[in-house]
Amino acid sequence: MLAKLFKRKVKATSRQMSIVIQPSSVTVAVKDGEEKFIKQLPCQNRDYVSALQKIAEEFEFEDAQCQIVLTYGLYQTAQVDKPNVPENEWAQALIWSAKDLFTIAPANQLLEFYQHTSNNTNNNKLNIVACDKELLQPIIDCLIELEVDVKAISIEDIVLTQLVKEESANILVFHAPGTQLLLAIMKNGELCFSRHINGYENLHQLSEVDFEAGKLNNLSLEIQRSIDYAIGQLKLERISKIIVSVQNFDSQQIVDTLQEMFDVNVTLLASEAEDEFSRFPINIAALDELKLELSAP
Repeated sequence: MLAKLFKRKVKATSRQMSIVIQPSSVTVAVKDGEEKFIKQLPCQNRDYVSALQKIAEEFEFEDAQCQIVLTYGLYQTAQVDKPNVPENEWAQALIWSAKDLFTIAPANQLLEFYQHTSNNTNNNKLNIVACDKELLQPIIDCLIELEVDVKAISIEDIVLTQLVKEESANILVFHAPGTQLLLAIMKNGELCFSRHINGYENLHQLSEVDFEAGKLNNLSLEIQRSIDYAIGQLKLERISKIIVSVQNFDSQQIVDTLQEMFDVNVTLLASEAEDEFSRFPINIAALDELKLELSAP
């Protein structure tokens, strides 16, 4: 459904790009052989087009193959029963069943759907993702003018599975400045469950003093609820690790504090990036997902 926005023919190129759209910023990462570029700009009134045009003045976008990622606040989700029609007709059926589930005007709804990975054989649910065409279309038009080949549009919940590909089930505690804290259960590089938690928007600014004062107590309760859900509803055997990705100078203290509350291993997310890219894990994950998209037959 989303692909209708951006299908076009372009030249073959090695240049790959990820664009992460947040409510108040846009971050562009580009890899072209050994050459790397990454830039984040604030966006007043969600003027993403002006930010992209400005970044394009600093680094060549032409013929780049691109993955766009929307972060929380720029898409809406709902869970529904699978339509009682053949699988190849689900997309059309969901257009009608989903139109009243979102605050986006039906005429502007762009919809996609996915199913959580689960050991529950009775799982009959689909997750619908809706975004606003009025938000996306100007971005796509801008990228077409810049001769960018947009391969896919995704959301942070799904893209971040590229960061945790272990065979066992793990919980990712993810937060970056400008985003809401995400709890996600991942197994074999696939998403089993995700939810966003209020109250930790400034997690990257909290200090060891805040952690010692119990600022993580509510987060630990939310993590435990997620573990209980994974075992009780998803029928996963167990959670092997709690993996933390937080851009906080005291991130190890977050790990240590949470470790005191759980009998499973709590660890920081390991990053292969040792340069400025390490500060933008969603962009890194999106570039990895783009590689899979390009290598698919």
